[in-house]
This record gives sequence, structure tokens and C-alpha cells, in this order.
Amino acid sequence: MENKNSFDQWPISNEIITAIRNKGWSSPTDIQNDSIPFALNGTDLLAQAKTGSGKTVAFGIPAIERCIEDNSIQILILTPTRELASQVSEELNWLKGSKKIKVDAFYGGVGIEPQIQKIESGIEILVGTPGRIIDLIRKKILDISKLKMLILDEADRMLDMGFFPDVQWIISKSNDKRQTLLFSATFPQEILDLSSEMMNEPEHVLTSEFEVEIPDISQKFSRIGRINKSWALSNILFEFNFQGQILVFCNTKRMVEMLEQRFSKVIKDKKISSLQGDMSQSAREKVMNEFKSGNIDLLISTDVAARGLHVDGVNLVVNYDLPNAVDSYVHRIGRTGRMGNFGVAWSLVSSEEMGMVSILKNVHGLDINESEIPENENQYFSRKKDWNEHSNLFGMVSLSIDVGVDEGLNHQKLFDWVKGLIRISDLAIGSISIDERDSKIEIHQSKVDYVISAIEKNKDLGRIVHVAVV
Repeated sequence: MENKNSFDQWPISNEIITAIRNKGWSSPTDIQNDSIPFALNGTDLLAQAKTGSGKTVAFGIPAIERCIEDNSIQILILTPTRELASQVSEELNWLKGSKKIKVDAFYGGVGIEPQIQKIESGIEILVGTPGRIIDLIRKKILDISKLKMLILDEADRMLDMGFFPDVQWIISKSNDKRQTLLFSATFPQEILDLSSEMMNEPEHVLTSEFEVEIPDISQKFSRIGRINKSWALSNILFEFNFQGQILVFCNTKRMVEMLEQRFSKVIKDKKISSLQGDMSQSAREKVMNEFKSGNIDLLISTDVAARGLHVDGVNLVVNYDLPNAVDSYVHRIGRTGRMGNFGVAWSLVSSEEMGMVSILKNVHGLDINESEIPENENQYFSRKKDWNEHSNLFGMVSLSIDVGVDEGLNHQKLFDWVKGLIRISDLAIGSISIDERDSKIEIHQSKVDYVISAIEKNKDLGRIVHVAVV
């Protein structure tokens, strides 16, 4: 009978099983147990794991299993340092056991000619640092256009070391049909953006060491563009009707100061104050003591108030800006719902912040529900038209046009037509799809108003053309 906490539970080659047994390993680690089934099934994977968690074997087993012995590059593993590249290569070499596939490390600081010879003689799994991989691609020695799998190891370290432009360039030389595995100890916004761009509906995995405890409070988020966040916050405040104290968190001192000034002008019957790092220690303590005593109704703060501020009367926390780190989010919302009281945490999320929501929901399993901004008669701030609320991570807005193949349209004609209507660069036009009676075209948010107006006024087809945002 199979042991469900052993490597035998998966369809793994006998060579790998034998190598693992010879190593003296009896059962997989948490990250191996959670990652390997998805990776073996060909699923893209976004995994949070630290060094020492067994992550190399977690991606090494699926990588080796995908390979066949044909002397062609099938797997590329990117690492931030030559030391890690060497370490990963060594680990995969014992892990493959008696399999004949070849694994080697490629990095700078040593001569490139011996590495070129290794590639020309045939290799299946290449582990390397971004700089040396770029050198090999530019010399036309390395072709990664037919990869089966691309693995990014310690992606956050690559970001910290300034390698992300190199990583993006390497990805651009790869193929879309590959499987992608990304392992990182933390998930800054840049990594979330990259994962959205390079991965196809990835599964999210984290080890138990990253699990977080959340107070028993209602967690909400609303999609809203930055220029309408003040409108959204004012509507939430009026809906909440100041039933208890309120904490609003921003990521910058400048935003804290601006919001305090903005809301103090329009809400005259409530005490509003701010807390941020440029204040003197005595000034911060004065504000915190006033807030604790209940003399401040609304406190706008940076993360300086996220830790150590224990106020039982806080019933609403609003993330005006979503923090970039999970622990910051947890500490912020932990300021409400204390001592068994009812608590609400409401996050205002722009399109570029949605990646963090995905991590909070899918990786950490937080129960965050999307909610509409409440509508009320509050006239302090009016809602402005903001195409950013409809755009993707690249700022592109998808428009539907009721013209298609039946009226002689094709991709090039639609592209040329839009270009002819207004002065617009090629980069401001994204993907195009054509059906029999309608078409879809992506336009950069900065040009959407002009394109919609120009199309609706155009009489080339002898009729009015209708445009809608999709």
C-alpha cells in the first residue's frame, strides 16, 4: 500500500526513487508535498518557499521527469548567484540517479568557451545566472525557443540584485507553451506583475512557515483607480457612519498628509489626525495617546501605526494603499476586531495592486471578498472617469466595435483604420481579434477617449459604429 507521505505516492521514475532512498530520505518536505503534484501535471506554479525548505527537489523532480535523453535544451533554471547555480546543478545531478540526461551550471566570472562546448556537445537541463544566459543567447549558442519548462529560483533575490530586466529579456526569447515554475521567499509587486505576464493560471503554494493568523473580521476589497480613491473612502466613511474609530493606512507620508488635509476640510464634525515617520517621537506619542483615549475619530497613518497600536474601539480599517508585504497587511487589519468586537477591513485596490490580492487570497487563503463601493448622497468628492479602472496590468483597455469580417474587416485594416483616425503610436494599440460581426481591440488608457470619440464620429462605413468597453 502506498504511503501518502512518501515519494512513492507520485508517478516518479525508479531512478529518482532509488537516488532518494540512497540519500536516506523517507518523506517529502511540506513544499515538496504541495508543489510536486501540480508540477508533475504540467501546471504553472507560484510557490513561496525559503532556502532550506527542500525547494530544489520540489522543482527538480518535475524537471527531470519532463526530460528525454536527446542532447537538446529542455529545461532552463535561472538563479541569482553562481553559488546557487552550482548548488542546484549538483543537487539535480544526484537526484537524477542513473538517468542519462545532462545537467550543468553556467555563470559568469569564468571562461565562456568551455560552457559553449558543453552546450554544443548536448545538454538537457541548464542552470544559470541571467547575465551568462544572455551572453549565450546573444552569441546564438543557446536557443530557448522550445523549452519544456522555465524555472525561476529565488526570484525575490534576482529582483533585489537588479536582474529583473535581464529575466524579462530572457523570457521574451522563450516560448509561450512552456511550463513555468516560480519560487520565491517573498512576493514584491514586481514579481506579481511578472508572474501575471509570464504564467498561465498558476497554482499557488506556500509552506506552513508562511501561514498567517487573521483576526475574525470581515475583509473586503474594491477595485478603484487611484484618482477615485478619495471618493471611495468618503463613501465608505459615510456608509460606516463613524460607528467606532477608524484607521486609514497609506504607503507614503505624502499621501497621509494629503488625505488629512483633504478630509479635514470636508468633515468638520469629526476629529481627524495623522501619524507618519517624519513626526517627532513626542508628537507621535501625543497622537497615539489621543487616539487610544477616543479623542480622535479618524486616524490616517503609514505603517508606523500598524504594529503596537492596541485600541479596542477601532471598528474599521481602510487600506487606502494596499501594502506590498503580507505581514504588513496582517498587522494593519489586526488593529480592528479586538476584544471580540465587530471589525471590518476594507482595501481600495487599483489595477496594479490586484496581484497582491491574488497572493492574499490564493497563496495565504485569506477570505477577502470583492465589494462595490457604497453609493450615497455624499457630495464631498465626485467620481471621475478613470480608464485605469478598466485597464490591465499594461494599461490597455479592451474595446468592442460592432464591425467584423462580414463588412470586410481584418486585423491589418482595423489597425490601419484606428491609426488613421487619430495620431496614435503603434505601442498604444494592443491585441486585436475579429469575429463575423464585431471586433475587439486593446487601446492604451491614455488614448481611449480619443479613439472612442473618433470611431463614433466616423462615417466611413455609411453608418454609426458603436463602441463599448469590455
